[in-house]
Amino acid sequence: MKQQSLLGMAERNQLYCGDCLNVLDIIPNDSIDLIYIDPPFYSQRSYEMIWGEEAERFAFEDRWQGGINHYLNYLLTRIRKMYAKLKGTGSFYIHLDWHISHYMKLELDKLFGYHNFRNEIFWKRDAAGKGAKTISRQWPRIADTLLFYSKSDSWFFEQQFTAPTQLQIKEYHYRDPNGRQFKRTTLGDYTQKSISEMEAKGLIYTSRTGKKYKKYYFDEAKVTVDSMWTDIFGFGVVTSSKERTGYPTQKPVALLERIVSASSRPGDLVLDAYCGCGTTLAAAQKLERRWIGIDISQSAIRVVEQRMQKLGATNFDVHGLVGSLAELRALDPFEFQNWAINAVYGQHSPRKIADMGIDGFTFMEHHPIQVKQIDHVGRPVIDNFSGVLQREKEKKGMVIAFGFTSGAVDEVARLERQDKIKIELVSCADLIAGNVSFRVIA
Repeated sequence: MKQQSLLGMAERNQLYCGDCLNVLDIIPNDSIDLIYIDPPFYSQRSYEMIWGEEAERFAFEDRWQGGINHYLNYLLTRIRKMYAKLKGTGSFYIHLDWHISHYMKLELDKLFGYHNFRNEIFWKRDAAGKGAKTISRQWPRIADTLLFYSKSDSWFFEQQFTAPTQLQIKEYHYRDPNGRQFKRTTLGDYTQKSISEMEAKGLIYTSRTGKKYKKYYFDEAKVTVDSMWTDIFGFGVVTSSKERTGYPTQKPVALLERIVSASSRPGDLVLDAYCGCGTTLAAAQKLERRWIGIDISQSAIRVVEQRMQKLGATNFDVHGLVGSLAELRALDPFEFQNWAINAVYGQHSPRKIADMGIDGFTFMEHHPIQVKQIDHVGRPVIDNFSGVLQREKEKKGMVIAFGFTSGAVDEVARLERQDKIKIELVSCADLIAGNVSFRVIA
């Protein structure tokens, strides 16, 4: 894909539907100030439904059948492209859980450089003991991990602060005659000159015994945010939050506002390549940053579009959404092929010319996919594709088209029965409607 001009991206925010592996190709290198991603976690849980699409049972399933190495390769292939898009002064955050965070850190240390690892941030997303019904044999898992890297030793960071906790507030139990609350601390290594200057400003408290202390006023109090984030809870706790979109792994806006505020300036360009329901983009919009969002789900992109509109955002373009067969027919062959491969969450063939009958590969199993922008795929196409499968020593494959003749359907049945070659025929109408279970060829 051809890269867009940086000028075009400077003028309008961008929202893309597609696999970030391919969409990233159109983003200029060295153009992004901050990248945050929250990819699907490597776990054995399966989100049965997300937006109500049958197809998304596949896209958002957290069970990675190829194992840890498959998951790492999947993510790192995409992160390497993100790295190229990041400015030399840029920052990168990845949101992970306990299953994979340490494996990923080893790989990211190689990519970014061990010396450019900045923080391992622990986010306490749930209250301790939440949901516990039985006595456990291990400590409750109530936190996620965020790994923070810079691309170089020159990066932007603005320290963040938060209000005192209830326990800290109790320390401010002294009051000036005017009622102003303060806490006292020992003077430590202050010189007598400094103490006298503070005393002249009314910043010294003298106890009944005559001992002097420094005053810290409650109305000036702020606590430095460190790498243990315990003050922002997830949506599992705040179930009635107005922010909820129905997305099961949605993160609170406050979490992303902290990251965006700390690692970018107003006007900077923020990228979320797994934008989901758009929380990163919402934070960027609120904080006057420019943004690019990418997600493979058509439904997710529609939700993000509506969410940004509710925030009053109008200065953005949406790419890749297809709502009808007529719109599909109007696409040029290259765009149609991209749409079809993305629609089944597949991987595009790296060979753009002379692809030898293979346009892409199924997501996890890596079986060949052939795309035909025609209405009546007949038996000759199936015969040719079965030859491709035999050449590649494959027993499974997928053909995507607007429709198939009875001859094609009969040939698929014969191949499965006699030659044990299983070809799935997928119609564009079913893809638009989300009526296909892609586990058929698992």
